[in-house]
Amino acid sequence: MALKHGRVADFADSLAEAMEKAMKTEWAATKGFALPDQGVEDRRLLFVAVAWGLFDFLKANENALINEITLHDASGLGSDIDYDVVQLELNL
Repeated sequence: MALKHGRVADFADSLAEAMEKAMKTEWAATKGFALPDQGVEDRRLLFVAVAWGLFDFLKANENALINEITLHDASGLGSDIDYDVVQLELNL
């Protein structure tokens, strides 16, 4: 499944929806009562904008995410091997 930033009209299974769920959980834990229903559309608009901004930022800076990876030999028989990362594809 591809990562999805979301839209106000297409909110399900998106990063924006995950932000909304986290907000509801943290609000209840901190305030002691459920997040009010007032302002739902404005909150969703904010979460969608943040999700788009995050995706755009990561895409613009993808070459800076991981430049090298080291594979450790857990058996202790061999040695660690360092690899330059030319292309990174995350399956999240």
